[in-house]
Amino acid sequence: MTKNKILFLLACTAILVSCGCQKKRELPPVDPVPFPRYNTGFTMSSNVLKTVVTYDILLPEGYNTDTDKRYPVMYCFHGYGDNNTSWNGQYMGCEAKIKSLESQGLEPMIYVFPNGGNSYWVDRYDGKYPYMTMFVQEFVPMIDATYRTIADASHRGTIGYSMGGFGAMVMAMQHPEVFSMSAPLSMSFRTDQQYMNESQDGWNNQWGRIFGGMGLSGEGRLTDYYKSLCPLHQFTADNKTKYSSVHWFLTCGDNEEQLLIANDDLHVMMRENGYAHQYRVGEGGHSSSYWKKALEEVLPYFSSLMAGETDWQTSLLQVNVPEGCSFDSEGVFVSDGYKNAEKKSGVLMFVYYDGVDESWIHDALAILQRRISSKKYVLVPCNLSKKSVAEWVHYYKDFYPATYIQAVGLGNAGRYVLKAQSLFSDLYFDNANLGEDISVSKERFYYIGQCDDDVAYHSANALYKACKASGVSFEYRCRNHLNDQRLDFLTGIEYIKENLHNF
Repeated sequence: MTKNKILFLLACTAILVSCGCQKKRELPPVDPVPFPRYNTGFTMSSNVLKTVVTYDILLPEGYNTDTDKRYPVMYCFHGYGDNNTSWNGQYMGCEAKIKSLESQGLEPMIYVFPNGGNSYWVDRYDGKYPYMTMFVQEFVPMIDATYRTIADASHRGTIGYSMGGFGAMVMAMQHPEVFSMSAPLSMSFRTDQQYMNESQDGWNNQWGRIFGGMGLSGEGRLTDYYKSLCPLHQFTADNKTKYSSVHWFLTCGDNEEQLLIANDDLHVMMRENGYAHQYRVGEGGHSSSYWKKALEEVLPYFSSLMAGETDWQTSLLQVNVPEGCSFDSEGVFVSDGYKNAEKKSGVLMFVYYDGVDESWIHDALAILQRRISSKKYVLVPCNLSKKSVAEWVHYYKDFYPATYIQAVGLGNAGRYVLKAQSLFSDLYFDNANLGEDISVSKERFYYIGQCDDDVAYHSANALYKACKASGVSFEYRCRNHLNDQRLDFLTGIEYIKENLHNF
């Protein structure tokens, strides 16, 4: 064999070896590529929608290291005009918020951020874009197949802001077999009257194309399909068995233009028909700052449910009763600022109560005066079993001259304070039964406080709507109920303390 032939055969052998045409070699094990914690722009091809669905996902910190662990899933729905990226970035900054809560003990969960377009997260009335059908039949199963989820309803929840709040509620309302918890944040929906009053363009573009009734006005907009999705038509006594399997957490800011009216009416309806739920009203409008703050309660609440806990007692506002407060023989507190003022101006506040432990009232006055002794004010405890509202005012107002005369009405004392409101510049109510005749004046400021299972929920709703309709200055707060009666009472005082007017 010539030298050239030998070189040719060696070259062919080398080529065959390099092509794998020799005996198969054992390759070294390859570790799976780890998921980044936050992933954006993932897609799923939907047979139902005949298009691609985009989503982002936030995985637990230990997802790549503890490979046997499975996690609950929170599906997070965006608002109208937003997309799957809106929950993170500069707008909501959910990754930073969740990491902060985890550092405080929040259990790890998987957070999924789908792109719902402007679908309101439901199927269109004409069947042309069945988004909810896709979500339940394709998207949730895909997430369970792709990631290490705990694939049952008791470990799935929905959270959404604005339009996403509607989606969070209706998705769980229509499919309680898939989701066991729902948190609508500033849910975008309307009362029937509000929908009928919408401008034609507003109705057509945002709701008519979803619910039907395009181009219609008045009651013609209230289609049967709309009613099948509207919470105010669904949380009836007849549906209690169906919807009570879901844990509901509703929250809305008191500076909303319209949404709090519908959300507060829904709270009243759920109370009337016996639906257990969490309800909050706080300072804020239709903004990401309000929704991020809401996560500080929503996520720990859902986490506790997933862990099997049933008693939710956490409050965002802690009670702080200072010691060593100086009261006179009648229990009146006079601030240093008032004592030192040449002219006895400032605030004279009457705290009205009936049937409340006197020690609680002492603690309440201590909370109200905390860290503002330099201000000019006087706090007077007023037991309505001893004097009427007006008698207490006449008894003290000349002795303590003031620029503003204010009143706090607690519990059943509230109705008597409201009837005598012409005596006061500012009125504060907490868990107050205000009676049937509720009127307001633009000359006054009103504070409305309640816990979410207070018996006087009708009064808070009526006073809020009266203030809203009249353009009156007000603040509205609804907080979590605490089983400790004293602590619950004083928590209400803490909220009043945060909203003192003209101090």
